[in-house]
Amino acid sequence: MRVIEAHENSALCEGRNGQQLIDTMLLGPVEDGQWLLTFLGAGREVIDAERAALVDAALDGLQVVADGGEINLDLFFADLVNREPTLPEFLRKDKG
Repeated sequence: MRVIEAHENSALCEGRNGQQLIDTMLLGPVEDGQWLLTFLGAGREVIDAERAALVDAALDGLQVVADGGEINLDLFFADLVNREPTLPEFLRKDKG
């Protein structure tokens, strides 16, 4: 979701389903125009516009499947095509 109006512990944001007031206490201060990864009304991470577009495309793909359509991996999950899956750094044995 994109921040429209930032407040002390919340932000009015706009996304796929319109506007919503998002709790930003886990993020700290946010700024108008920033993109947030949100879940159940709370901001989880500040992300860049490129990652926001990838998340949006993936959600489009999931909606296509939920509606009974066929998924186009190249279109909806372009960041996953032609690469090996990787574990997050905190799960890797060789982290350091």
